[in-house]
Amino acid sequence: MKPTKTYKMSSLTKMMLASTGFRNVEDRNAWKRAMIDAELCAAVQPKRESRKQGGGNFTTHSSGTVSSGG
Repeated sequence: MKPTKTYKMSSLTKMMLASTGFRNVEDRNAWKRAMIDAELCAAVQPKRESRKQGGGNFTTHSSGTVSSGG
């Protein structure tokens, strides 16, 4: 996934990027790409299955007996 022009990095990620002392540019860029990818993947919501009337698989578990707790 790639960020679009409407992507906004979270403030927590920005703060961590600014305060974390990276030794070289490659490490910083790799960490930044990983955080952007994680944010984009978390934003994706799976499609739900359609719920049709009367098509549900509902089961009831009623034995008719009540057991005492002790």
